[in-house]
Amino acid sequence: MVFKLTFSNISKSLEIPKSTLSPILKTLVELEVLNLDPISQTYATGLGAFQIGQSYLKNLNGLDIIKSHMTTITNSCNETCQLGINHNNEVLYLTKVECSQPIKLMSSIGRNLPLYCTGLGRALLFNYSEKEIRNLYSNGLTQFTEKTVSNVDDLIKIINFSKKEGVAEEKAEVTIDACCVAVPLVVNNQIQAAIGISLPMSRATENHLLNIISLLKLHSQLISEELEALNIKSILA
Repeated sequence: MVFKLTFSNISKSLEIPKSTLSPILKTLVELEVLNLDPISQTYATGLGAFQIGQSYLKNLNGLDIIKSHMTTITNSCNETCQLGINHNNEVLYLTKVECSQPIKLMSSIGRNLPLYCTGLGRALLFNYSEKEIRNLYSNGLTQFTEKTVSNVDDLIKIINFSKKEGVAEEKAEVTIDACCVAVPLVVNNQIQAAIGISLPMSRATENHLLNIISLLKLHSQLISEELEALNIKSILA
């Protein structure tokens, strides 16, 4: 069904004065976001709006798939799941799915944290060679807590071990009472992002962590397969 509105309808619905609305509608018609029927003098959605919508959906498609799996992970373990990417050699938190636990970790979408001391960041460091890690942290490592890794040699050992296990962990290195486990998201043989679970140390029992790691590994593989099947080369492209 195509909805058509008159100039007056639009002005009234949006509570915008007609003098202000007129040039806006003129521009939208020129851009083909709206179509103006010259006979009925009504406006309807144009081809430009469809093209914008398709572009928007394409950009979100990869993230939608990932978010769906993150929701399943959170529902399965009742812990907060986070997604991060490498942004200027830091982990940028893109989105998260909150758990229903009474005690939750406060995290901010859009926040940047170091790669070296976060679960998500360490999973992203799987992409780096030993030389690249040494160059990246040639000025040393800032400590957030007494548990934060303090030298590059130890960091490289941690990354090498984590690569073999296929999962990255940090415990009390950013926040003293919290930990994180994470795995990389590989699309077309390239690490595009990382997903992880953050939880309080008080809930980080061995069995619980093993279950979380199994969930992360399973869903990271499923995400990779779905993205590749849809020919999505990048989660942000």
